[in-house]
Parts: sequence; C-alpha cells; structure tokens
Amino acid sequence: MDRAALKQQAKLSLQGRWGWAVGFNLLGLILASIVGGITFGILEMMVTAGIEFTFLAVIDDREDGSNIFNDIFSGFTSGQAMAVFLNTLLSGIFIWLWSLLLVVPGLIKSLAYSQANYILKDMQDAGTTIGAVDAITASRQLMDGHKWEYFVLQLSFLGWAIVATLTAGIGYLWLLPYIQATNAAYYRQLAGDQFRTAA
Repeated sequence: MDRAALKQQAKLSLQGRWGWAVGFNLLGLILASIVGGITFGILEMMVTAGIEFTFLAVIDDREDGSNIFNDIFSGFTSGQAMAVFLNTLLSGIFIWLWSLLLVVPGLIKSLAYSQANYILKDMQDAGTTIGAVDAITASRQLMDGHKWEYFVLQLSFLGWAIVATLTAGIGYLWLLPYIQATNAAYYRQLAGDQFRTAA
C-alpha cells in the first residue's frame, strides 16, 4: 500500500478541518481520560472507539463537525453500544494476555486487532447485528498478511513524533489527528466496502 498516498488522502480530508480536528481529538482524549479514571479504564476504550468512528467518517467525507460531543461518545450512542463495549473490552483483554507472554506477541495481536473499531463502525452503519467478538475476528482476518505493512505505516510517523516532542508536546495536537486520519484511510483502502453490507 502506498504510504505517501494514504498520508496525502488524510491531509486532503483534514483540509479546512484542522481546527476542528485538533479540538475534537484533544477534547476526546481528555474525556477518555476522565471516563477511564472514573471507570478504572473500562469505558475509556468506548470513547476511543468514538474517536476512530469519527475519523473514519472524515475519510468517507461524512463528518460535518456539527456535534462534537455526539461524535466523541458515538461508541455509546451508536445503537449497538453493548457490541462496541464487548469488542473493545475483549480486544484489550486479549492483547494484554498475549503481552504477558512477551512484548512481541502482544504487539502482533495489537496489529491484528487494529481495524476492529473501523469494522464496528461499518457493520453498525450497515445494520449488521454484531456479536461479542465479530469485529475482532474480522480484523484479525483482514490484517492477515498486512500486519508488517501497518506496523511500518505507524513507524513512518516517528520523525514527526520526535519533532512534536521537541515542541514540548504541542506538535502532537496536529500529529495525532493526522495519524488518526491516515489510519482510517488505510482501513478504507484495505477493507473497501466489504463490511458496509448487512449480513
């Protein structure tokens, strides 16, 4: 997959929306931390899912930015909140359990499950009834043969991360939305519309 093309697509999708993207991502991370603190981290992943749902909508050009709070909490309000909760919770548990063996197995499973939230969004939009591990299983299958490619995509942001760190972290306000949009673009190119059709 062409990393430069994915990044260009992300930048084009964020063009004219950078202010919104920075504010949305920052507020989302703050609220995720608050929710995570109150619930001992259990519901933090639901807010993270809502953030990824929204950046996928940006890539699909279906995000108007009219209700930032609704977007952040879309994991809770999507109509299948329990399915989102179970898939995100179990994904986290599975990655943690694999990480107990060694760092590498945990990293591999993290890459394998990396597309689960995007798949959840597509399946919900299609009206598909989602089971407790459906998105996890679909992500694992989708990423078969693509984990290294996705890992290299994440590494490609390392230079920008160093620059962002040198700005006392301020640069991350722009870098994180850029990464989110690029990751969503990667998913859309990899998965296409296969999960948008109700099963």
